[in-house]
Parts: sequence; structure tokens; C-alpha cells
Amino acid sequence: MYLESENIIGHAQAGFRQYKSTEDQTTHLSQVVEDAFQSKKVTLAVFLDLQRAFDKVWKDGLLAKMLRYGVSGIMYKWTKSYLYNRKARVQVDGQCGRKVLLKQGVPQGGVLPPTLFILFMNDLVPELQKGVQSALYANGIVLWCSEEYATTATYRIQTVLYMVVMWAEQWCVTINRENTTGTLFKLSPKTKSVRLTVDDTPLKMEDQQTYLGVTFDKRMTWKQYITSAEAKARR
Repeated sequence: MYLESENIIGHAQAGFRQYKSTEDQTTHLSQVVEDAFQSKKVTLAVFLDLQRAFDKVWKDGLLAKMLRYGVSGIMYKWTKSYLYNRKARVQVDGQCGRKVLLKQGVPQGGVLPPTLFILFMNDLVPELQKGVQSALYANGIVLWCSEEYATTATYRIQTVLYMVVMWAEQWCVTINRENTTGTLFKLSPKTKSVRLTVDDTPLKMEDQQTYLGVTFDKRMTWKQYITSAEAKARR
């Protein structure tokens, strides 16, 4: 595929890509936090939630990005035709509602839409400043920074969150501020809590996070994840 052969899709994105999986991202994050603990550092991570990500893709913005990445000609025209003038209606108990024009979003259930979505998200990572890493699986996004001091990590992550908000506004993406949360991975109980904001809204800090099906607790004990796995195995 052109996007892969030309290395257009960033390495941080593992969603809907050959030879990549959720395990790549969860293992990466786990290793980063464990390495930081070995170096007596903390890792501050933010788990971003995008509101109705697939349904709200800005079509004009997506097409503009396709041209920027060199997707033109027949493929561009075909995709434009595929996206526009699509209609949908709801059927309940054999009764159909009126057709509604779908003004935004990419169709779900096909082969092409996931690729279009990760292309749309592709320029988010280059916006991040040096020292902050990321892992994406489609619209599952986590940003993190490992530092000796929590205050330094907070400054770096907060700066990046400002950039993410600006990117979201530019490309008509809505960040779900209620479901976007953070975790400070630390071993020392003396490390003070941190405060972050997303678009002037205080970010909820949690002691544990479930990312791509794996539960990470702030001290990486895996107790909750193991307990949950055992409970499922007994069913």
C-alpha cells in the first residue's frame, strides 16, 4: 500500500496496520514505565478520548490531508465520491425514517474507512514536542513523559496538551474532556500529585487506567489486571 511503502503513517500508530497490534502499544507503554522506575523517574501519562471519532471526521480536512500526503488522481477522486452525498436512515420494526445526508464522518464497517481515519489522525504526533512520546491505536491515544521530577513532566505534558487542543480545533476534532484522564506512574509515596488541564478544564487523575484492554496501576503491580483476568477465566 502506498501509505506504508512511502512510510507516510507514523510509527506511533498501530491501528489497522499489518504486523501491528494492541500488544505493541501496551507492551511499549509498560516497558517505558518500568524503565523509568529503574532510573528512579516518574512517568506522567494522559489517555485522550476523542468524541465519536469516526463519525465526526471532517471530510474536507481529510481530503486536504490526502493531497498533502501525495494521494491524488483517480484515488483522490474516487475517495471524494465515496465520502460525499452519502445518506442514511433508521429502520425500527419494519418502519423506515426519512433519509438524512451525512455531512461528516467516515463510513464504518468497510475496509477503506479505517485507513482514511488513521490518515486523518497522522499529523497529530509531529505536533508533539521533544521528550513526549505517544502510542496510538486508531483513536486510542496515550501521551507520556518520563522525568526525574513530576513538575518537569507536568510542564512538558501540559505544553503538549495545549498543542493537541489547537490541533483539534484546527481539524474539527472534539476532545471528550470528561473521559480524558491522566495517571502519574510512581513508586515513591512522597511524590506530589500533579494538575493538568485540557482546554481550561481540569484533567481527572486516576490511580489506574485501562488501555486497549490492559489495566495499568500507578505502581505497575498488575494486581487489578490479574484479578480481572482470573475472574474472566472462572466464568
